[in-house]
Amino acid sequence: MTYFQTVRLYSALEACVFTALLVVWIGGLGGHAQLVLGWCHGVGWILLAVLVLIGCRRRVFPWPVLAATVSPFGPLGSTVAIELVARRARVR
Repeated sequence: MTYFQTVRLYSALEACVFTALLVVWIGGLGGHAQLVLGWCHGVGWILLAVLVLIGCRRRVFPWPVLAATVSPFGPLGSTVAIELVARRARVR
Protein backbone atom coordinates (compact mmCIF):
# COMPACT_ATOMS: atom_id res chain seq x y z
CA MET A 1 0.00 0.00 0.00
CA THR A 2 1.41 3.40 -0.95
CA TYR A 3 1.71 6.39 1.35
CA PHE A 4 -1.09 8.09 -0.59
CA GLN A 5 -3.42 5.11 -0.15
CA THR A 6 -2.59 4.79 3.54
CA VAL A 7 -3.33 8.45 4.31
CA ARG A 8 -6.44 8.29 2.11
CA LEU A 9 -7.76 5.34 4.11
CA TYR A 10 -6.86 6.96 7.44
CA SER A 11 -8.57 10.18 6.39
CA ALA A 12 -11.78 8.27 5.64
CA LEU A 13 -11.54 6.48 9.00
CA GLU A 14 -11.06 9.80 10.81
CA ALA A 15 -14.07 11.22 8.92
CA CYS A 16 -16.14 8.31 10.27
CA VAL A 17 -14.98 9.00 13.84
CA PHE A 18 -15.80 12.70 13.40
CA THR A 19 -19.25 11.88 12.01
CA ALA A 20 -19.92 9.50 14.91
CA LEU A 21 -18.86 12.24 17.34
CA LEU A 22 -21.29 14.68 15.73
CA VAL A 23 -24.14 12.16 15.88
CA VAL A 24 -23.49 11.41 19.56
CA TRP A 25 -23.16 15.10 20.42
CA ILE A 26 -26.21 16.32 18.48
CA GLY A 27 -28.33 13.37 19.60
CA GLY A 28 -27.25 13.64 23.22
CA LEU A 29 -26.53 9.92 23.23
CA GLY A 30 -24.14 9.82 26.15
CA GLY A 31 -21.45 11.83 27.80
CA HIS A 32 -18.95 8.99 28.01
CA ALA A 33 -19.29 8.11 24.31
CA GLN A 34 -18.88 11.79 23.48
CA LEU A 35 -15.75 11.98 25.62
CA VAL A 36 -14.17 8.88 24.06
CA LEU A 37 -15.03 9.90 20.50
CA GLY A 38 -13.84 13.44 21.20
CA TRP A 39 -10.44 12.25 22.35
CA CYS A 40 -10.18 9.79 19.44
CA HIS A 41 -11.06 12.54 17.00
CA GLY A 42 -8.71 15.09 18.60
CA VAL A 43 -5.67 12.84 18.62
CA GLY A 44 -6.62 11.35 15.25
CA TRP A 45 -7.02 14.75 13.62
CA ILE A 46 -3.60 15.88 14.84
CA LEU A 47 -2.07 12.66 13.48
CA LEU A 48 -3.89 13.18 10.17
CA ALA A 49 -2.57 16.73 9.90
CA VAL A 50 1.00 15.51 10.54
CA LEU A 51 0.63 12.72 7.97
CA VAL A 52 -0.67 15.17 5.36
CA LEU A 53 2.14 17.62 6.18
CA ILE A 54 4.71 14.87 5.66
CA GLY A 55 2.95 13.95 2.40
CA CYS A 56 3.07 17.58 1.23
CA ARG A 57 6.77 17.82 2.01
CA ARG A 58 7.36 14.58 0.04
CA ARG A 59 5.21 15.98 -2.79
CA VAL A 60 2.67 13.20 -2.46
CA PHE A 61 -0.07 15.76 -1.83
CA PRO A 62 -0.40 19.34 -3.04
CA TRP A 63 -0.37 21.96 -0.27
CA PRO A 64 -4.12 22.74 -0.56
CA VAL A 65 -4.78 19.28 0.91
CA LEU A 66 -3.07 20.42 4.11
CA ALA A 67 -5.17 23.60 4.07
CA ALA A 68 -8.35 21.50 3.77
CA THR A 69 -7.15 19.24 6.59
CA VAL A 70 -6.59 22.05 9.10
CA SER A 71 -9.73 23.93 8.06
CA PRO A 72 -12.82 23.84 10.29
CA PHE A 73 -14.08 20.96 8.13
CA GLY A 74 -11.23 18.82 9.52
CA PRO A 75 -11.23 15.21 8.36
CA LEU A 76 -14.19 15.78 6.04
CA GLY A 77 -12.22 18.51 4.25
CA SER A 78 -9.12 16.34 3.98
CA THR A 79 -11.12 13.40 2.66
CA VAL A 80 -12.73 15.55 -0.04
CA ALA A 81 -9.36 17.11 -0.97
CA ILE A 82 -7.63 13.71 -1.17
CA GLU A 83 -10.44 12.30 -3.29
CA LEU A 84 -10.15 15.27 -5.66
CA VAL A 85 -6.42 14.61 -6.00
CA ALA A 86 -7.10 10.91 -6.68
CA ARG A 87 -9.73 11.79 -9.28
CA ARG A 88 -7.42 14.22 -11.06
CA ALA A 89 -4.72 11.54 -11.15
CA ARG A 90 -7.15 9.07 -12.76
CA VAL A 91 -8.26 11.60 -15.39
CA ARG A 92 -4.69 12.23 -16.53
